[in-house]
Amino acid sequence: MTLLTPKIIKVMAQEQLRLVDGTIVRKCPTTKPLYCSRAGKFYSIHNAILTDDGWVLREVKPNFSPAMRTPGRHCHNGRRGCVYPIMRQYDKQLCHKLIALSWIGPRPEGMEIDHINGNILDWSVENLEYVTPAENRKRARLLRVLRSIGRDPLKMSREELLSIFSKYTFTNPKNID
Repeated sequence: MTLLTPKIIKVMAQEQLRLVDGTIVRKCPTTKPLYCSRAGKFYSIHNAILTDDGWVLREVKPNFSPAMRTPGRHCHNGRRGCVYPIMRQYDKQLCHKLIALSWIGPRPEGMEIDHINGNILDWSVENLEYVTPAENRKRARLLRVLRSIGRDPLKMSREELLSIFSKYTFTNPKNID
């Protein structure tokens, strides 16, 4: 077991670290050092320990700030003004954006981050995807339809949801001849 020294702090500037339990974490694009895993968990290097098996980092929980309410937006569950969790001490960044930037890459122009299963609190990399705003609205509508017929999107696999998203489209009855 080793305490933090300037040499170890230099090593921690790496983009990717392996934790003792085998989890790989990547550095988040914040001013303070913050790491995140594919499962959507955040870790701080404050009081970090280096062992022979890997790093021991402290898990950091996000903040659910009322200031992050978005009055005009609908979330996938249909409520207005959902609370998107933020990392307050780390540049007040939205959690799902930090995970997407670290693991998926930079957001393409004109794209949004979609939570595939509709749960805005599930930040796992497998649940996040860049889509167009129109595709994001279509998926949110399909998730509402699935819930209305008694199918829970949270219990469905990613592949099953993506096949439903690609299969079904909505049409406006006024446009049908």
